[in-house]
Amino acid sequence: MDKSKQPLPLAGLKVIEVAQGVAGPHCGRMLGAFGADVIKIEPPSGDWSRHIGPFLGEDQNIESSAIYQYNNSGKKSVVLDLLVSKNISTLTDIVSEADVLIEDWDIPTRLLNGIEKDRFTKSDSSLIEISLTPFGLSGPYSHFTSTPIIQLALGGYLYLTGLPGKEPLMLPGHQPDYLTGLNGNGAVQIALWERDQTGAGQFVEVAMMETLTTLHQFTMEMETYEGFIRNRNGNLWQRESGFANYGITTIECRDGHVCFGISTEDQWERLCLMIGKGEFLKDSKYATRSARRSQATYLDSLLKEWVGERTRNDVMVEASEIWGLPTAPVLGISEVLEDEQFLHRGLFLEINHPITNKAYFPTFPFKTSGMVPDLSRSPLLGEHTSEVVGW
Repeated sequence: MDKSKQPLPLAGLKVIEVAQGVAGPHCGRMLGAFGADVIKIEPPSGDWSRHIGPFLGEDQNIESSAIYQYNNSGKKSVVLDLLVSKNISTLTDIVSEADVLIEDWDIPTRLLNGIEKDRFTKSDSSLIEISLTPFGLSGPYSHFTSTPIIQLALGGYLYLTGLPGKEPLMLPGHQPDYLTGLNGNGAVQIALWERDQTGAGQFVEVAMMETLTTLHQFTMEMETYEGFIRNRNGNLWQRESGFANYGITTIECRDGHVCFGISTEDQWERLCLMIGKGEFLKDSKYATRSARRSQATYLDSLLKEWVGERTRNDVMVEASEIWGLPTAPVLGISEVLEDEQFLHRGLFLEINHPITNKAYFPTFPFKTSGMVPDLSRSPLLGEHTSEVVGW
């Protein structure tokens, strides 16, 4: 049987998505790709992500936002102004027929619209409602507004990113939101499994700030158990911490930069042999991590000398294929799109859209042997209002 014709695992699941932007819609995108019927409720002006670039094609209109098209693949769009009180009742009717509600109402929004936390789950005990907000719905920050840079600052990542003595550096894009959306999808799957066992739904909260902080296990353990406080150290932090062996660095070569990720003793030994310094393996100055750390500048110079006039591909082929060392060129986005590994794995998918025509989007970072996700175009604003609400 053709895998593409098999029913997807979430077929028959009805999801109402009120969330806007990235986190909630990214969660909904994953549910929809695996069979759920995702109905997106948008204000008359549309999800706010419709209004930010980059825009596909020449017309910068609400239908051509790349970030909107990516995160809202395969959904239905219903326009419903929730600032009009009677429409909250309409939303309640729509949600009463659903399995999952994805929302991002923070405390101020709930107070403005008169939406109590248990408004929907109280009337439907089987409903799974997932709330994705910057800080959660309790605590001293729960009334605050946020953006990605705020999350990275409070989550401890802005402080760690950059060079010693320089200002913290911002990561581009919406990484906190995407991570929150991924966690939200996982939380929904667990809640669905629990409902299969008990018949009961539940209210689930995912906070962006907590999503980022849970990724800090490494640096937290270093500080709390070893007393080492990690600071901004650019590419040198691993060596300076003494936690890993020499060899985590980025070096310029003939046509760009290449990075090395040497982190185990056997990799260090092969690195010495590769650069023609096999004698280091019998030299006490290089016998331990701490000893090598004191030689970091000299070792850097040797690796730079070995890289010399090699190209990025030369370095990667020799280090990875011959010596089994973790090495990679630093790719620009256009190079990522053309990289042979991604192309071989079929990561990017061409999707047609009635306004912007063809565009390429990433699919998912996992593959299964039994199902093929369905990724189709994003909806036009209000395209399915009549179908869903009857207006």
